[in-house]
Amino acid sequence: MYDNTLEGVSEAAAAQVELIDKKLPAYLIHAGMAGAYIGLAILLIFALGTPMVGTPLEPIRGVVMAAMFGIALSLVIIAGSELFTGNAMIMGVGALEGRTSWGALGKVWVWSWVGNLFGSLLVAAMAAWGGVFSDPTLVYAVAETKMTLSPLELFIQGIFCNWLVVLAVWSNFRLDNAVAKLIMIWWCLLAFIGTGFEHSVANMTVLSLANFLTMTTGQAAPAAINWINMAYNISIVTVGNTFAGVVMMGAAYWYINESYKIDLSSDDTFGGEGSVASADD
Repeated sequence: MYDNTLEGVSEAAAAQVELIDKKLPAYLIHAGMAGAYIGLAILLIFALGTPMVGTPLEPIRGVVMAAMFGIALSLVIIAGSELFTGNAMIMGVGALEGRTSWGALGKVWVWSWVGNLFGSLLVAAMAAWGGVFSDPTLVYAVAETKMTLSPLELFIQGIFCNWLVVLAVWSNFRLDNAVAKLIMIWWCLLAFIGTGFEHSVANMTVLSLANFLTMTTGQAAPAAINWINMAYNISIVTVGNTFAGVVMMGAAYWYINESYKIDLSSDDTFGGEGSVASADD
């Protein structure tokens, strides 16, 4: 049912393990690119959204920002890079399919997360000291909200967020047409940003940018904006993102596919015709 898709995901998982084992610095650069690409998208949507604050365009600000964020995952997938949140599903499938070990799963998760953080911090620092945001009002407001959510809120919103993100990644493995891939990425990320869900890698840029802007703009930030609260947010959101990638997507589709194969085997044993579901893979 999903044999080809799961095989493609598993091959991607195995390729990451191989690169880490052979050239860890190269893998870190590849993961750093993903953090930077997400960071560039964050800069874009805040650059578009900030001038709308307190104007008649305020009601559509969220829609505009959400509609523009599709560039983030488009760059990650089309240009090529290693995003931790996508790897939550990819490595989970690789381990379940037996293409990688569970130990290798943890290794890829750690190094992709670290690489994403480096790329995010680089973009945020360059934006802060490069004068990209002379008015940090919107960045501060969003960062303060993220840093003051409860652990349960962060966990659940992290699940919802990466469920959507990994749906886009999963669709990328199922589609051959580049335009179709971009459309799916756009829809999924529109839903994620439009609802304000929590993405660990996106938050690496947003929250570090808010902290850096307190050093460069001279404009006082809310007391909640600090590095400790950034770590609080990202740590819990990372768990929620991981849960969504592994359980809600990777394990779910793997289990469905395995159950489908068992049903077909059982039907063949008793001379039945098997399921009428489309085996599109």
